Amino acid sequence: MADRLSSYQISASSLNNILRFQAQVAKTSEQVSTGRKVVTPADDPVANSRILQLDQEIALGAQYEKNIDSLRGRLEYQESIMVGMETVLQRVRELTVAAGNGTTTIADRQAYAAEIKLRADEFLQQVNSKDASGEFLFSGFSGQTQAFVKNPGGGFTYQGDEGQRLIRISNSNSVPVSDNGKDIFLDVPVKKPSFYTYASELNRGQPVGVISQGIIADQEAFSAFFPEDAIITFNNELDIEPPGPNFTVRQRSDGKVIEGLANQAYFPGMQVGFAGLQIGVTGNPAPGDSFVVESAKKQGPLYTMERLVGGLMTLGDSAEDTAKVATLLADSLDNIDAAIENVSIYRSKIGARLNTAETTKDIHMDLGLVAKDVRSNLADIDYAEAVSRLQMETLALEAAQQTYVKVASLTLFNFLR
Repeated sequence: MADRLSSYQISASSLNNILRFQAQVAKTSEQVSTGRKVVTPADDPVANSRILQLDQEIALGAQYEKNIDSLRGRLEYQESIMVGMETVLQRVRELTVAAGNGTTTIADRQAYAAEIKLRADEFLQQVNSKDASGEFLFSGFSGQTQAFVKNPGGGFTYQGDEGQRLIRISNSNSVPVSDNGKDIFLDVPVKKPSFYTYASELNRGQPVGVISQGIIADQEAFSAFFPEDAIITFNNELDIEPPGPNFTVRQRSDGKVIEGLANQAYFPGMQVGFAGLQIGVTGNPAPGDSFVVESAKKQGPLYTMERLVGGLMTLGDSAEDTAKVATLLADSLDNIDAAIENVSIYRSKIGARLNTAETTKDIHMDLGLVAKDVRSNLADIDYAEAVSRLQMETLALEAAQQTYVKVASLTLFNFLR
């Protein structure tokens, strides 16, 4: 016996089909209008999760590319500054060689010293260079602090720190974007023991006492003194007879007075000699003022140039001074060569960082293209397929609507008179 279908059942079934086809048409229409295969997470939860992951990967890769562009700009600028430094040091080297010519007069040496002083000032400006954002290139983490300052009492002070700023260029790699000035311009290894001089920050003389970088007059004697340091201290004027400015030189390690240098009378511009060193002091140091002579196996180019200028300007043409000039020029050439080599080493490091950054950026670009292609396959529709499907779904909807109209008219009441 055949099952009977009520008019309600027929209408409900037809309406459900129409609503189902309408939903399909609406969904496909939205996909065509947005160009997206996955419009809501419910459309394809797995694909939607993967799309979100790919979006994060693409955004992170784009950020890394921006970091690399920033890194490259800063490193290229730093490299250009260091090229200028090498040019300055090469010129100072040429002048040092010229000053050692056997026919050079005192006037010639002083002329060379005058240019070397200008080059030293230029070098000081270069080590205090700023980047595009106004931060000092060679101050480590202390980008707002000037790297080097010339001390009123003589010598230079590095005001930055020994930090090295990094920029992340990938999930697993960060590249240095800076170098601190202490490593490049102070801690330059030299062949022979050398020394620094500087004044105590507590000095109060008027005018302030200034100590020169001095020269090594006898390398053998100084090498025997090395690695000892010395302190020059100005005493009470009543400590000598007749009363007047006077100083004592002591070993820094134990305070022992260096022989012959207790309560020595002082006059501005005098040369203090001990342990193979010759150091000039000018100004009016007050009692209690002190100066440090610190031995080292390192010599920064700023100190080398200052020492070279001081020696060429003050040494005469006597046999003793001529020998001192020869020693000064030989030591200066060694130290300048060491400085050029050190700058060159850091330039090479910059080149290696730039190469790493460039290679990493190429990888990010390649991975980005792959990720975008995978995302497109997951998220973007095939317009030809979607339009064809929309036409089929629209046709099915129209057929369901027309069928419902026909079926709804099939009732016995139409045949009753």
